[in-house]
Amino acid sequence: MRPVMGAVLAIAVIVGAGCTSSGTPSHDPGRVVMPVKRVAVPGRLYLTKSRTLYRFAGTRLTALLRGTTVKDPAVSPDGSRLAFVELQAQSSSIVLSDVLGQNRRTITPAAAAEGALWAFAPAFSADGGHIAYLTDRGKQRSSPQNLQPNDLGIWMEDTAGGQPRSLVAPVAYTGGDSDPTFRPGVGDQLLYTSYLYGGVPLQPEARLSWLSVRTGARAYLSPDQARNFEPAISPDGRFVAFIHGSPAGDDLEVMPLEPSYRGDPRPYPTEAAVVLQTGMVSQPVWAPDGSAIAFLKLMNGSFDLFILPVSAGGGQLRATSAAEEVSHGSFLDADSRLAWSP
Repeated sequence: MRPVMGAVLAIAVIVGAGCTSSGTPSHDPGRVVMPVKRVAVPGRLYLTKSRTLYRFAGTRLTALLRGTTVKDPAVSPDGSRLAFVELQAQSSSIVLSDVLGQNRRTITPAAAAEGALWAFAPAFSADGGHIAYLTDRGKQRSSPQNLQPNDLGIWMEDTAGGQPRSLVAPVAYTGGDSDPTFRPGVGDQLLYTSYLYGGVPLQPEARLSWLSVRTGARAYLSPDQARNFEPAISPDGRFVAFIHGSPAGDDLEVMPLEPSYRGDPRPYPTEAAVVLQTGMVSQPVWAPDGSAIAFLKLMNGSFDLFILPVSAGGGQLRATSAAEEVSHGSFLDADSRLAWSP
């Protein structure tokens, strides 16, 4: 697995769901906790706590896939299918199912000729016909006597079956790339995070990157020695929210996207991004109608779910009010993606 360069990992144990008052959390309560004044979540929002999958809908919270160790839920554009990572002890696989977690079908193998395999971060294409994901498939065989890199690259395959293909080969010994996400309304555009080393002395970098799946053309949307990661594209394809890391924290920022890119744009778009939320933020995801962005934020030692109302105007997108707290003191999995559907 690649080293995490984004948000701090959350550690939790969960056995149920509950509601309590809004005191300062001192330790993991063992359940997802709601504030006294509950926030109604429009549509269906998926997240994980201690690798159990949960769905928020209105003020109701439902546990799904009990007994399955889950990470990185994704939902198809029409809201009819889930994709998620099923974790095993030394491997993981991408699984497709209906929205209740039934009728499951594993689409990536847990092992191949090269050994045990990891797969993460499934993302549906705009038409729902393809899935992009991270995997160390294709790596060289490794042993304690002959260690080889197992960095994660971006692959894609047809959701109905077929031969997977590599889209982006990782830079060796960086941990690999991450955060693949298709651009809504555009058949062949993908954003992701490139993990690299740059500068003197060498330092880790996380650069937002753009890819044409059809032509293979690529562009960096953020500069050298940046820490920009976890892109999430608005439902209309016009904006991308992302996390900007700095010594002060991991802030949520947003910037407009051009219709396409021919080479690296200058100045880099991230340099003119608008800050939406400061602090230690992770895993942004847009409401299906584009009216809000949900994210996890570290508060009093716990990563919890927040929803931030937003509005576009004059080519920019800004918050229209303060973020609302959906969970409180719940120690949610900050290294696992969120998914949101109508």
